[in-house]
Amino acid sequence: MSLQRIYFVVNTSKPDTLPVLQEMMAWCAEHAIEAIPVSEPVRTEDADAIVVALGGDGTVLRAADLFAESGIPILGINIGSLGFLTQSSLDGWAAALEHVYDDRFSIEERMRLDYQVDQVRGTVLNDLVVTGTSDSRFCELELSWGDGIVSAYPGDGLILATATGSTAYSLSAGGPVIVPPAACILATPHAAHKLGLRPVIFPADEILRVRPTTDVQLIADGDFVASVEAESEITVRRADRATRLVRLADAPSFFRVLDAKLNWADPDGRRLTG
Repeated sequence: MSLQRIYFVVNTSKPDTLPVLQEMMAWCAEHAIEAIPVSEPVRTEDADAIVVALGGDGTVLRAADLFAESGIPILGINIGSLGFLTQSSLDGWAAALEHVYDDRFSIEERMRLDYQVDQVRGTVLNDLVVTGTSDSRFCELELSWGDGIVSAYPGDGLILATATGSTAYSLSAGGPVIVPPAACILATPHAAHKLGLRPVIFPADEILRVRPTTDVQLIADGDFVASVEAESEITVRRADRATRLVRLADAPSFFRVLDAKLNWADPDGRRLTG
């Protein structure tokens, strides 16, 4: 890659981000690279650019949404601790940019989910949550795959996640860890009122249909997107375009991040490496 432009998506609620952004923009000037802060969707393809998401995993998700149609690779710089989607800590940002400038990185494609109900349509990188509208969040759903019904889901709802999203809300609801960039659709019930209901992993290219029999709300990557009336149909499938993440050769491995985030270790208490 001949790096010509860096788009910046910044979490301005974190106190350290604006000074670091100024330092990054100075770095860009020194390397004759155009620096472009953005807050609106970018749909233009740009083979000579990357996106820097400065904040945390939530900022990477926001960047992935803003650049969902462009295919521009995203490099996550974490203001806090290690993240599942970020590649560098704050004190390593200059080295991370030098790696990209010197073409010492790879691109990892992460599957997105496309969802549609009535006139509402969008894509997500992590998950789509169907849950009730009342304070209790109770709702009743039917999940269908192909020509048949998988199951009815009475409870607090259903989480439909990618492998990327398997370590987010789905994990807290008892779903499995799926190692990215595996491609699949994970359906995890939340607080199900049926003892036998368990998470199900579907092939990536299948189409799932969710029919609520009570009014529900739709939450996409943590953001409310729609109220859905009973008997409507929500379709979920693999999105046409993936999110492309910058992967640095010396970045922590997926299981090293699991260790740091979830305290994974072997039976003798030794820390995982890599």
